[in-house]
Amino acid sequence: MNQPPTSVALERGKDYGELKRGALGLPSAMAMSLAFISPTIGVIFISALIASHAGAASPLAFVVGTLAVALMASTLAQFSKRIPSAGTFYTFIARSFGSPVGFVAGWLLLLAYTLQSPLNTNLFGSFVGGLLQSDFGINLPWWVYSIFIIAFVGALAWFSIHRSMQLDLAFVVAEVTVVGILLVLILIKGGAQGQVPQAFSPTSSPTGFSGLGLAFIFIIFAFFGFESSTTVAEEVHEPRRNLPIALVGSVVLTGVWFVFALYAVIVGYGPSHINDLANASAPVTDLASRYIGSWYVTLVSLAAISANIAVLIAIHNANFRIIYALGREKLLPSVLGKTHPTLKTPSNAILAYSALTLVMTLFFGLLWGPMAAFGNVGYFSSLAMLPIYITTNVALFFFIRRNYPSEFSWVLHALFPLLAIGAFGAALVSSLYPFPAAPLNVFPFITVAWVAAGIVWMLVLRRRSPANVDLIGRIIFHDVEPRDLGPDLDVPLATNPS
Repeated sequence: MNQPPTSVALERGKDYGELKRGALGLPSAMAMSLAFISPTIGVIFISALIASHAGAASPLAFVVGTLAVALMASTLAQFSKRIPSAGTFYTFIARSFGSPVGFVAGWLLLLAYTLQSPLNTNLFGSFVGGLLQSDFGINLPWWVYSIFIIAFVGALAWFSIHRSMQLDLAFVVAEVTVVGILLVLILIKGGAQGQVPQAFSPTSSPTGFSGLGLAFIFIIFAFFGFESSTTVAEEVHEPRRNLPIALVGSVVLTGVWFVFALYAVIVGYGPSHINDLANASAPVTDLASRYIGSWYVTLVSLAAISANIAVLIAIHNANFRIIYALGREKLLPSVLGKTHPTLKTPSNAILAYSALTLVMTLFFGLLWGPMAAFGNVGYFSSLAMLPIYITTNVALFFFIRRNYPSEFSWVLHALFPLLAIGAFGAALVSSLYPFPAAPLNVFPFITVAWVAAGIVWMLVLRRRSPANVDLIGRIIFHDVEPRDLGPDLDVPLATNPS
C-alpha cells in the first residue's frame, strides 16, 4: 500500500494562524467557484466579445473551452485531494519543484489574483452608478459604489466565511434564474430566425478555426476563478473528497450553462444578425426588452448587480486567503498570516487587501475610466495567470511520479495535463501575438519585470533566512490520520507533503 508523504515537526504551541476547519460544506465550496466564475457576468458582459471572433459558432467555442478548463480542473483535483491548502497553486508547485520555484509562483499568483478585485469593483461602480442614474435619477460618482462594495464584502468576510458563501450561493441562484427564464423563453419562441444547429459547426465562425482560437482567450477569462474553491481548502469539511467535486463540478455546471446561454443568445439575435450581437453593449438587456418587455430589463439589470456582488464576495475571500497563506509562510509580512482569535478569519489580510483594492480601484478607474479598466486589468490578470496554469499541469506529472508512484495514471497525470498545457499555451500565445496595442502592450513587460523582481526577492530572503524560504508549501492545516503525523506531534496541527 502506498504511504502518503510524512510530516515535519512544527513548533508545539506556536500560533501559525489556523483558519476555522470544517466551516464549509460541499455546497459552499462549490459556491465559491461558481460565484467567482460568475456565469451571469460571462453572458451579460463577455458574450459580445466572444461573438465578435467566433460568430455564430460561439456555443461551439464554449464547448471546446469547457473541455480545456475541465482538464485544468482535473489537475487541481488531483493535487487538492492530496494537499488541501489555502496556498493553492504555489503550494502545489512548491511541493513539486521545490520552495524557490514555489516562491516565484506565489509571487506571480499574488499579481494575478490581486488584480481581479479592482477590475470587478470598477465594473460594479460603473454599472450600478449608470443604472441608478438612468432608472432613478441618482447621480453619484462611480467610485462611491466601488468603495461601498469593498467595505461590504470585507465586513462580511471578517465575521464568517460560512455566511459569505451562503449569501454567495443565494446571489448565484437568483441571477441564473432571472437570466435563465429569459433564455428558455427565447428558445421556446424560436428566436429571430428559428433554431441554429450550425452554431456547433466551425464553419459558422467568420474565420473558421482561427476565429474559435481568438475567442478562446475570452472564454478563459469567462471561466477565471473556477479554482477559487481551493483557497478555502483548510476550511472545507472533508477537503480531499469535497474539493475535487467542487472543482470539476463547478466547471461542468458553468460549461453547460455557458453553451446553453450562448446558443440562446445566438438564436435570439438570429444567425444573420451576428454583427449586431458583436457590437451590442448589453446583448442580454436588448433581448429582455425584445422578447419580454422593459419591466424584465430591470430584473436582468438587478441580476447583473447580484452577479457582480457574488463574484466580488468570492474574489475577495479567495484573495484574503492567498495573502494570509503568503504571510503565514513569510513571502509577505508575517502579520498577514494571523487569524482573528475568536472568529478564525484572516482578519489582517482582510484589512490589508481591502485597503489595497481601494487604492487600485481608484487608480485604474480614474486613469482609464471604470469600464475600460475592467477590460484592461482583466487582460493583465489573465496574462499573469496563464503561466501558473501551465506550470501547475507540468508539476502534477512530477509530483505524482515521485510521491505516489503506485497511483500514477498516464491518462490522469500525463495525457490530461499535456492537453491542458496545449490549450492554455495556445491562449497565452494568442494573447501576445499579434502584440496588443496600447495600453495593453505594457502589461507583458510589467509581468516579466514582476517575475524578475520576485526572483530577486526570493534570493534575498534565501540569503537572509533560508529556513523561511524552505517553509513555503509546508504549513497546511487539515485533519490527518495518525500515520501522517510527524515524530514530534501528537495532535494534527499541520502536515507537510514533501
